[in-house]
Amino acid sequence: MQQLLQEEYPIRSAESMIALIREVGIIPFFKNPVRGWSIQELTHPDWWFSTSDELGPWDWKVDAVREGIVYGKYFARRAAFATAPMYGHLMNWRRSLPQYLVAEGVRGAASPTQPTTIDQRLQFNIAPILLSAIRSAGALDSAEIREVLEREVPPELRRKVGGHMEKYLLPRITKQSVDFLLGFLEMGTWVVVGDIARVYRGPNCEYKGWQRNTLTTPDELLCLAGSFATIPDSLTAVSADARSQATGQAVDLGDVPSWAKFLEDDSPSLPSCTPQESRDFLLEHLCALFPDSRKALEKMI
Repeated sequence: MQQLLQEEYPIRSAESMIALIREVGIIPFFKNPVRGWSIQELTHPDWWFSTSDELGPWDWKVDAVREGIVYGKYFARRAAFATAPMYGHLMNWRRSLPQYLVAEGVRGAASPTQPTTIDQRLQFNIAPILLSAIRSAGALDSAEIREVLEREVPPELRRKVGGHMEKYLLPRITKQSVDFLLGFLEMGTWVVVGDIARVYRGPNCEYKGWQRNTLTTPDELLCLAGSFATIPDSLTAVSADARSQATGQAVDLGDVPSWAKFLEDDSPSLPSCTPQESRDFLLEHLCALFPDSRKALEKMI
């Protein structure tokens, strides 16, 4: 893997991009504080909108999603890719954090009954409605999300958010408010992109990069029942201590989701681990690849 990252611009096709994502496990789309940890930096400049007529990674992400890669805005509300096992660890960690639990209506000490900021009020009052709607439908596109929120969120609840956000909620729910809510849900690992459809327009039905996303839950996408109760530890151990503490849960082969093919063939079960163990695994894995970036990685994970 180290050799792959040391190659100059290893991404030159959809196949090479997907192969790199699977090798690294989890990687942002755009440049970020961790130098070299992005699809953008690892793509040959000719394929990044500059000199090529091809669309490069902007189009290859469609193939990545359809090959089982988990895609969404889960690093600083910006796009990223992950294999299902690696995303599982991120999901296990993020869903344990109080600031994201409000999406399920969990209102603990860190999620006050009376949220104080405008952002907290929006997340507290409307995010659970949106998450419930996506869960019920299985998947929704942005237009359908706006229709659902228009119908399910009464004006008095929108006014309760107040402040500068009120103009994005009244008299109509706007794209800006939907984008904010989806960004919050994606950061909390409650929602990911389910599929990306290429859109062909004009009299000649040309494709120039127009795309339409549907949003779903990771649970639906990965064929899981409820929350991520058992977290696969990818192709390597979390740690000797974590493995000794983990408890295995037998899995019926008929229930194994599609991403299980990326696990070791001789794995008899999918081990469970604590949220902290998942975070430690992600940090250890990424710090091995980017040893000088631990502080930045800690902030991003």
